[in-house]
Amino acid sequence: MSNNALLVTNLITGARPAVLHRNGNPANWRTAWPRVVKAFFDQPRPHDPPCPDITVITWNSRPAKGVLEECLDWRGVPYVTLGRSLSTWRNCYKLFLTADLLPRLKTEYVMALDADDVLVLSPLQEILETFRAFHCDVLFGSERQSWPDVPSIARFERSIAQSEYCHLNSGAWIGRTRACAQLFKDALDEDLDDILAAKRTMLTLYDDQGLTRKAFRRHHPAARLDYECRIFQALFRVPVQGEILIEPLDLTA
Repeated sequence: MSNNALLVTNLITGARPAVLHRNGNPANWRTAWPRVVKAFFDQPRPHDPPCPDITVITWNSRPAKGVLEECLDWRGVPYVTLGRSLSTWRNCYKLFLTADLLPRLKTEYVMALDADDVLVLSPLQEILETFRAFHCDVLFGSERQSWPDVPSIARFERSIAQSEYCHLNSGAWIGRTRACAQLFKDALDEDLDDILAAKRTMLTLYDDQGLTRKAFRRHHPAARLDYECRIFQALFRVPVQGEILIEPLDLTA
């Protein structure tokens, strides 16, 4: 590895995550994140080997590419962007677009990542090998925040938690394509009653994460969370200093 290569370490779990996700646009990362993105693109360009067993998907309705799409272009990784032709955007569209696509994919595996705030730090082949070591069908990123904060969903996720990163993040996941197709089909069949009873806002009405969390509860333990951030590292409610080491940057400066 080059001395200028970007390396991320979770100092709590000891993991070196392959995907960095600035979920929720946390205020404490607004200055540091652009520096991380710049350092990523300033490093020597990698030569990722092809990984034909997996399809990478994202969601973006805008003409301009998001950070993830630019990252994958830079790595030479092919991907599918869903929603580009939509004139408006709501996060719940992710469920419909994903559920429509997955049954038509030919690859054995699929990985999905949000377009605006994700960097892929490792080759797909390494990510896939790490996923296989989990011996599960679907693996979601985990985070500290319960969103939307529905008591019954949060209680279930805490009851199976293996770290403080105990809640599902629907903006970063990987799995066997057939299993993912069934999970997201089931997510569309879930109802919003308990979600809206807990927090009745337009944001929760048009969100995807609550329904995905309910479907995850039905599919566990074949579906799991990445509690140690071995693949996915979320940044919401994570301090800039003391928990995540991003080399060669000094984010305290």
